[in-house]
Parts: sequence; C-alpha cells; structure tokens
Amino acid sequence: MKELLKERGLWIATLLCFLALLAGFPFHKIKELPLSQGSFIEMYHTALDTQMILFLLPILAVLPVGGVYVRESSSGFLRLYISRISQMQYIKRKTMQIYVGGFLPFFLAGMAALLFSFLAIYPMELQGEIPWESVWKSLRYLLRIALVGGILAEISGIFAVSFRNYYMAYGLPFVCYYMLVILKQRYFADMYAMYPAEWLKCEQDWGVDGLGIWMFLAVFSLALMLLHGLLLYGRLKDI
Repeated sequence: MKELLKERGLWIATLLCFLALLAGFPFHKIKELPLSQGSFIEMYHTALDTQMILFLLPILAVLPVGGVYVRESSSGFLRLYISRISQMQYIKRKTMQIYVGGFLPFFLAGMAALLFSFLAIYPMELQGEIPWESVWKSLRYLLRIALVGGILAEISGIFAVSFRNYYMAYGLPFVCYYMLVILKQRYFADMYAMYPAEWLKCEQDWGVDGLGIWMFLAVFSLALMLLHGLLLYGRLKDI
C-alpha cells in the first residue's frame, strides 16, 4: 500500500476524476434559493452518471500502476525485488496493488466530490432530514465505478505481463472496454451483462436488490486476479 501511495499516477488520476465529477455537477439548476430537500445528493448522483466518467474509466483506471510490471522488469528492479521476498509474496502484492490502484482514484475522488456537494450545496436547501436512501444509492453507484476501475486496472496488469509493453498495457484495456460497448450496442442489444455502462447503472434485472451485479463484479475481479497471478508466476520462473 505504501508503494501505491507514492505513485504520482494515483494522485493525478484522482485529481482528474475529481475535476470530471465537478464538471458533471448541474450547477445551472441553481436558479432560485432555497433548493428543494435532497438537491445535494441529486446533483452528486448526476455527476456520477455522466458520459465523461464512462469515457475516463478505462483511461484513469490504468494510469496509476497498470504498467508496473513493464517498468520493474525492464529496469532490473524486479530481480532485486524477488531476491528479497518470495515469488508468491510478490504475486500477491502486485495483483492486489494493481487492483487497488484502479479502485482508489474513483473512490477517493467520489468521496471528495460528495463532501464538496454536502458543504457547498446542502446549505442552500430547505432544512430537513437528509435522504439517506438516496445517499446509499449514490454510494453504491460510486462503489460500482471503483470496482470496475479495479477490474480495468487488473486487465492492464495482465496485458503488461503478457506483452511486456507499455502501449499494450495502457492501450488494450481501452480497446477492450469500447469493443464491449460497440458489440452490445450494434449486435447484442439484449446482452446487458456485457455492457460496461450497465455495470455502473445497474438498470436491468440483476436479481433481488441487485445482488447479481455485486456477485458478477466480485467473480470477475477474482478471476482476473487469478489469471494475472498465474501469468506472473510463469514469468517469474525464468528469473
């Protein structure tokens, strides 16, 4: 975790995500004061649900540490690192580090944007009880965004190990992401489970209380981490 927090890319991605969320706030709706109750969370949810966030997901998710294997293997640092810890420890650390590196920028930026919305917009509302159900709904949306960020980062890590090339590590997750978008919109309209936007919005039938989407994201994440670990294990055998 300490290694990850020292990565400049993590904080750049977090800042860019925060700015994108601010750009998505519908400030133009603030015309007459006081605002209706719950406006701060409605505006926050609108910011989460913009096309800009959808577009930036595969870019910002891989920015922190997606290509870390390429950097460490090409610099010779990997051989030194492995001499100090076991191969299994390295595999566990890197698969988790990359996943968290894709998760954190969106989660941190989202929580900062929620705090901004509460401090800046809530005082403009009619005084009343905070609509906690809407707050939890928006937080669940934010968590899905962050989990998809972790998934995309793990895919970047897989390509980094497979091709040992920065262009593949950073570019192919973006290609895969939009390939799914194109396939769903043009050829498989009913297959909503393959649509990245649906993973965030959860508008289709995912079972009771949307439990299916959380199982889907969890299984997808674990499968990618396992594949990433296996590929790393194969590479480390040659060191």
